[in-house]
This record gives sequence, C-alpha cells and structure tokens, in this order.
Amino acid sequence: METKDIHLVYGTDDNYVFPTAVSAASAAFYLRPGERLTLHLFDLGVSDAHYEEYCALVRRANATDAVSLVRHRLNKEMFEGFGAWRGSVVTYSRMMMEELLPDLDWAIYFDGDTLWLGSPGELWDLRDESKLILASVDPPTPMGTENPEFAWYRERGLDVDASGYLCMGLMLANLKTMREARIAARCRAFMKEFPNPRVVDQTVLNLVCQGRTAPLPPQWGVFSVWHGSVDLSKPSAVHYVTDVPWKRQKLNRLFSDVVLLWFEFCKRVLGRDELARFSPWCRFWRRGAFVILKHCQWALNVHPYVKSRLRNTHGIPRHAYQSIVERWTRGGQA
Repeated sequence: METKDIHLVYGTDDNYVFPTAVSAASAAFYLRPGERLTLHLFDLGVSDAHYEEYCALVRRANATDAVSLVRHRLNKEMFEGFGAWRGSVVTYSRMMMEELLPDLDWAIYFDGDTLWLGSPGELWDLRDESKLILASVDPPTPMGTENPEFAWYRERGLDVDASGYLCMGLMLANLKTMREARIAARCRAFMKEFPNPRVVDQTVLNLVCQGRTAPLPPQWGVFSVWHGSVDLSKPSAVHYVTDVPWKRQKLNRLFSDVVLLWFEFCKRVLGRDELARFSPWCRFWRRGAFVILKHCQWALNVHPYVKSRLRNTHGIPRHAYQSIVERWTRGGQA
C-alpha cells in the first residue's frame, strides 16, 4: 500500500493552545491505514508546558508513529504593522505558508476552533494543481444581507468577485504554485497599503488569489451555526466560528447538538470533561432551550431577527450523533 503523506497546519499563541490541540487530536484520531500525518504548529508565544500538553493530547488520540509533530516558532516582527485579529496576529501566518514551509508542495490549514469528523486524508485527495487555494464556502449573513466584506472592498476601490468569496478558516493550499506566483510577497504589499483588512488574511487572500481558487465540498468546513442538513456521521469537519463551545456567556450560545460533539470528543477521546466547567443550571437551561427550539423551528420564523440570532438550532439525527460518539468510545479506526 502506498503511503499518503498529509501536512496539516495550525497557528496559535499561548491563549488558544487547548482548542487547537483538540482539533489536531481529532485529525489524528481519524487517520486511516496507509496515511501519515505531520502536524505543523505555527507557534507565536506558546509556552513549553502548553506545547507539551498539546503533544500529549494528540498522542492520546493516536499514539502511533503515523503522526508526527513539528513546532515552528514564529517571530512577532514578521507581523509588524499588521492589525491584530481578536488579540492575536498569528492568523496572518496563513498568508506566508509558502515561505514558512519551503519544502512542501501542499498543506492544509485549519483554524483551532474546529473538529474533524473524518480523516484529513479525504480532504487531501481533493488537491487540484490548477488552483492556488481550495477553501470552505463562506456562509451567508444571518439576515441574508450583503456581506460587509464586499462594502469594505468597494470603499477602497478594490474589485473582488463576490460569488467566489471563500472562508480561509479551512484551506487546501498549493504551496508550490503559490511560491511561483509570489503570493506571500503580494499579500505583504497589500498589507502595507491596507494594514487593517476587515477579516485579516481572509480579506487579503480572497483578493490576491481570486480567479485561481475553488470551493471545497460543503461537508468540509461546516459552520456549527449553519450546519443544517449536512450528515456529520460521514467524513466532514466542523468550524465553530462565532460559536466556540468553551465560551457560552451570551444568551444565544446554547448547547446545541453540534456544540456537544466537541465536549463529547474531549471527554471520550482526550479524557477531559470540559463540560463540567459550566454550572448545572447553565447546562440545564442552555440545553433545554436548544431542545425546545430544535423541535419548534416554526417559532424561529416569527421575525427574521429571531432566526438570525438563534441560527444554530438544527439538531443532529439521533442515529448520526450516536454513531459518531460510539466510534470515539470504541477508539481506533472503523
């Protein structure tokens, strides 16, 4: 059997190590026979203790020699002048992967607020040499209005194809071709002119690479708040953007089925009961509200605003949820 070498990249600082470790561990868990996974961590200030915890969690999910971990320490000076995104600039490292990984032809980049529900090898098989980037589809706005990103481009006299706008939270990057096209240099030139893009590197890459990108199938990079009818029991990946499971402070952050999957993985595979951090009352009412809304979808149509604020109310069919959790409970590969 020919070995398939897969390269998966994450970027984090010390504040986001644990969620990143959960995502990396889920990728390692689903690795199939004949696949070899190298996990690259772009490290912008991760402590040695937290890095050791990251490695231990990945090894807990897959202790075989099919998984390798590589740490790339980044220098903050490479992001000098770049506007921070929610407190960190490490997100910009996606624009520079071709330079940071000079020996690779392809790599997958995934945000840390994610969970794999299938082998990254299945995504790896979708490589297209004619494209610079294949990325997950950016979802529509909750109210169905124009994405504010497009107004940002227009106000600066920039022309971008709205129909091809992608979310770069999950991208399959053709590093060899990006190197030839000098994408990193072009991104830096863009940042010099527009140092505070609206959605950091996503704003930049969509413009610089347009015409040479393509959307991934919808099951890759599924947004937890919009997952709808996607069958998550089949190979897929969930992106918890704006709905990260470990933060439930806002009233509309309920314990939905897809959010509970993240906690189930932590508990059953990593041995971490992260749900216990929330009080019994918090768990009760947030889960109860979700269950009621899941069975009363009509109530969300009272006003478009209601639906836009409580848009993660789609449930996962019981058999699908159980099949996912049972595999984590059994461990190993199916």
